[in-house]
Order: sequence, then structure tokens, then C-alpha cells
Amino acid sequence: MPSLIKKVKKGKSYYYIVQCARVNGKPRIVWQKYLGSVEAILEAYQKNAPIKPTETVLFEAGGIAGLLKFANRLEIINIVNKIIPSKAQGPSLGHYILLAALNRALEPTSKLQIGDWYRETVLQRLWGFPADAFTSQSYWNHMDRISPEAIGQIQDQLAMRIRQEFHIDTDALLYDTTNFFTYINTHNDRNEIAQRGRQKQKRCDLRQVNLALLTTTDFQIPLFHTTYPGNVPDVAFFPEITEQLLKRRSAIFGPCKHPMLVFDKGNLTDDTMGKLLYSDARFIGGIKADLLPEIFETPIEQFKEIMTMPGSKAYESHCEMHGKSCKVIVSYSESFFTQQLASLTASMAKCEEKLKALEKSLLARVLGKKKGKQPTKRQINIALEGILSGQYMKELYTVEQNFDGLPFIKYSVNRAAFEKIMQTRLGRTLLLTNCQDLLPDEIVRGYRELAHIEEAFKLMKNRDYLRWQPAFHWTDQKLEVHTLYCVLALLLATLARKTACEAGIDVSLAVLLDDLSAIKEVALIYSKDGRVNSEFTLNRMTPRQKKLAELFEIGEVLKG
Repeated sequence: MPSLIKKVKKGKSYYYIVQCARVNGKPRIVWQKYLGSVEAILEAYQKNAPIKPTETVLFEAGGIAGLLKFANRLEIINIVNKIIPSKAQGPSLGHYILLAALNRALEPTSKLQIGDWYRETVLQRLWGFPADAFTSQSYWNHMDRISPEAIGQIQDQLAMRIRQEFHIDTDALLYDTTNFFTYINTHNDRNEIAQRGRQKQKRCDLRQVNLALLTTTDFQIPLFHTTYPGNVPDVAFFPEITEQLLKRRSAIFGPCKHPMLVFDKGNLTDDTMGKLLYSDARFIGGIKADLLPEIFETPIEQFKEIMTMPGSKAYESHCEMHGKSCKVIVSYSESFFTQQLASLTASMAKCEEKLKALEKSLLARVLGKKKGKQPTKRQINIALEGILSGQYMKELYTVEQNFDGLPFIKYSVNRAAFEKIMQTRLGRTLLLTNCQDLLPDEIVRGYRELAHIEEAFKLMKNRDYLRWQPAFHWTDQKLEVHTLYCVLALLLATLARKTACEAGIDVSLAVLLDDLSAIKEVALIYSKDGRVNSEFTLNRMTPRQKKLAELFEIGEVLKG
């Protein structure tokens, strides 16, 4: 085996690597390699020793590259630039919109901070634009160029690309609405969209923007959206949205001959129902119980079990609407019954507490324990009207009033009414459809898909990802553009989840974005003799992250 030997020549030590073997029975050096003096060996080692990086920098990579892959497949930048051509050098309008969408999907910030965020991602290396190109003023200038008509064209082009590239099913689409509160000043008269209305996040003190969204049943991929004033009720806006959907049917639904629209109760008016029934569009809609009370209150004994949906039953009937035959389904769910019962008893407890306080206050006057001006009959009736304003409360409470002398009241629970409500209303949903070929379980299952679009709305109100709020804009046009890139963020994320689930990685949207965001690009910076070199690699990944990185071809995307 090789060994190290020292030879001294003229008083200096030199080293060799030698290989020894027996020659004619005697040990001889059969091979040697000169290494030099100790100083020479040390110098050679220092020249060839691995160079340590002078610094390392982390960049957001996984989430950017993963979503960018789908943005490239959809050709978002090209679509935007084709509809609204760019005039200046540097980032195009398509780049501005896509950057805003990626930012909203992964780490929502204001336009003032988006340039700094861009600098900390791999986008600066991939796109080559300096971070100071994406200032807030540049954003506002570019956003000014996007008209409502252009937003509609962008949506139509994207809907067609989605169908072509991802082969999604548009036979049935889900429609629902939500709203987002804003901090727009009350006295800002340049804004007509942000108005006070029934706020779903209980911020009735703030102006809000309403959003209507149309998504696929699978993975809730958005195909169409529109904003409308926050003070317009859903039922008042539904006729307008129906007109839009029917006009843009080919762009949204594609070649599907008989598309089906699924929507919640509270949207359908008599007028809209007539339009839908006389169009060739199919629909499944929730309707109010008082529209068909006799069918809605059918005894539970006449309901049939839905074997594929545990805890669910359905009753099937028919009716005629606007001269057209419709199928009516009353669905019943044990879990929905439990939720409504809990809500009802909680409301009764609050109502009872207020009635008790009112009775006690009036009784104190009768007993002479309370002085002052006594309330009038009108004042007491107004107070009772407010206390019993909740759903079913007037049916559930019997209130006796006595105005002979000093007024007082007595109240009691109407147990017969309580029993009737439990037997004929709680846990039930009334559904109407013009799809005569669908079975009851198919109608109920199709309607219950609406719960998934509610999940999409929750994500758009999430603190970490896909957040619509806060919107740092105060004009109608800017809010519409803001909504455009927020919905684009949801589009890219849902397409990513669809691809992951179909590949066997069944995770929620939040978990998917968590995993992707945790994948960082590590830049190793070397500095020597005034020269700076860099190498790029990815951080250590979990087994699931490795699968996602391979599935989304993150390595290929990062190569540019």
C-alpha cells in the first residue's frame, strides 16, 4: 500500500508518496510521487481547499415556481398584454398583474412593499427586472389602463385556456356571493362600489365590496367573477349576473350543450326564475320555504334515505313554475338539524333573557320600586318587536300585555310551536331544478357542493394566503383590478391543488401553499480576489415537498 517517506537533501526535507513491492525477494520502491517540501504541500492544499461562501441568501422559490408554472401554462402575461398592449420598456402590464397575483397568493402586501417582496423572491433572477421597477406609483399607473371591459375579456380568454389546458368539467358550475369590508372613508364620493350593507364579517360600520364568483364543482376553480355595490342585496343582483352568464356562455361553459348552474337560496326572484326556465340552461337552486310551504313541511316519515350520504334524507315532488314543469326536492340532514337546533336554542336563550329583563323592569314600576316616566304602549310594543325580531321568535314566545293601570307583561314558551318547528322546518332545505333526469341524491349532492365555494371565500379572507383584504385602493376601477388579481391568485392555487390531488398528494390548499412556501432557493456567494461568484441550490425538503417539487417541475422553472 502507498506510504509517505521523507528524504533529506542538502539539509532540507522533501516528501514522497511511494509504493513498495518485493523484487527478487527484496523490498524495493517500484513507484513514487514527489510532493515537495512541507511549505509546498501546505501551499498546494490551500490552493485546492474548498472555498467557503462569504454569505448565503435565501429566496422565496417553491411557491413562486409552483404557481408560475400554471401561470405560464395559462399564458397569463401574453393574454393581458394582447388585450392591453404595453407601451413602455421594462415590465409589461402582464408582469405587473401576475406579480400582484403571486403576491396575494403567497404573502399579501401593499403596493408600497411589493417591490421589496419581489427582491426577496426568485422572480428577480428569472424576469431580470430591477425591484425599483415595481414601485407603488408604477403599479397605479399600469392599473389605470385596465377597464372593466378589458377585465371581462381577460376572464373570457382565461376561461377558454383553462378548459383547453386542464380539461376541466363545466357541465355544472357553482355560483355564490360574498363581501369584503374596506377602510374607505365615508365621505369619499368617488367610490360607488364600496357601500354599507349586510356585512358577513360583522363590520357593518365599514363600507364593503360585494363579489360574485362562479367556480367548478371540483376544486372550486374560478371561471368568472364580478364586483358590485356593497348595498345591493344578492337577490337584486342575481338577474343581472344571470344575463351576463347567458351572454358569455360560450366563453365560460365552452362546448357544453346543457350547462348547469348551482346557486344558493336568496338569489332567485320570480323574474329570474322565468328567464332561467325559458333559457336552455339547467339549474339547481335553493329556494325559500314559504314559496312551497306545503311541500317543505311534508312529514319526515315520507322522506327516503339517501344511502350514499349518511344522515341524509330526501322527499321528491313536482310543481309548475311559469308554465314549466320543475322537480322539487326537500333535503334533510341530521347534522344540519343539530346545527339549526343549537342556533335556535341559543337565540331563544338571548330572547328569554331580554323578555325577563323587560318584565322585571315593568313589574318594578307596578310594585313602586322604580320611579320616573312610565313607558307608553307604543314604546313597549317597539321593545317587544326588537326582542322578537329573530327567526321563529314570534312563533315561539307568547307575550300577554296588560295596560290597565301600570303596564306589565307576561311571557311563556309556546311548546307546540317549538315542536312543530322541529318536526317540519329544522334540518331541511328546499331545492328546485328543471333537470327532470336527475335523481334526488344527485340533486342534493350537487347543491351541497356549494359548501366548497364557501371554503374558497374563507381562503380569500385568510390572514396568510390568498387574502383580498386589505385593499389599499379607493376608486371603483382600482378595486375591480384589485379583485381581478386576487381571483387570479385563487385560480393559480386551485389549479395547483387539482394537479397535486390528481397525482395522489391529497392536501388542503393551505397545507399545499405552506409546503411550497417552505421551499427556499439558497444562493451561495463566493468572493475572492475581487471576483464574486454565486451558486444556487434548494434547501432540504420533506418527502412530500420533494414530490411536489418534482410534480411541479420546480427545478426546471428555476432554470429560467
